[in-house]
Amino acid sequence: MALIPFPNVPKLPGVPALPRSPNFPPAVRAGLGLLQGMLWRIFQVQTRWGIFDSKGKPLGDPSKFTGLIGNALEAAGLGSVLSTGSVDYSKETRVSDFPLEGGTFASYNKVETPAAPQVVLCMQGSESNRRTFLEAVDKACKSTDLYSVVTPEVTYINYAVERYNYARHNSKGATLLIVEITLKEIRQVSALYTTSNKGQVDQPKDASATPQADNGKVQAQTPQPSTLKSIANKLPGLAEKAGNYLQGLVK
Repeated sequence: MALIPFPNVPKLPGVPALPRSPNFPPAVRAGLGLLQGMLWRIFQVQTRWGIFDSKGKPLGDPSKFTGLIGNALEAAGLGSVLSTGSVDYSKETRVSDFPLEGGTFASYNKVETPAAPQVVLCMQGSESNRRTFLEAVDKACKSTDLYSVVTPEVTYINYAVERYNYARHNSKGATLLIVEITLKEIRQVSALYTTSNKGQVDQPKDASATPQADNGKVQAQTPQPSTLKSIANKLPGLAEKAGNYLQGLVK
């Protein structure tokens, strides 16, 4: 196979200069190509896909380096690669209805159900990095932390990892992990307590049904004696009166 010659680019206005030479050694050309690829990956604007935590870090990323160093290692093929295989998003609403006479029905409301997106993450790397990746996904599934599903068009926030599954196949590479993660939308609310029908409770028809009211601090009072104790205290006087009455009858 004959070598393809370098094109003869004329030096004319508007024609970019191409400083190339066929005399460069193959190793130098390969090194320049690798450097060009690294610089392109570092400085290009990348589109973000995947699952990210509250700090903006991707879920299950085992990389030890971040920023320019991490991008350079990935471009050179020396680091682990975490990529997003697919994102499936589904949203559902339900219409409430009730049956009527004559075999008909009526609808009265429409409510939202939690969205449940599915994200497929692909992990390529060493055995230790794959183990770290699976441990991070399992920890996220067991925790109550919230994540964001990021796509180029829309970012969905406040989602919890509900389940995950993965399978290993000999046809898809021995060092490749494909994990399908299912998330569920979480809406955080705070409880609000109110008092209802207060006026009706304060003024019931039966006075004995009036609830007790706290009027603050009150002066201490001597407790009233019990009924049995009151009867016991009156027994001596009653016995004396009964004796006097019987004596009068005898006379």
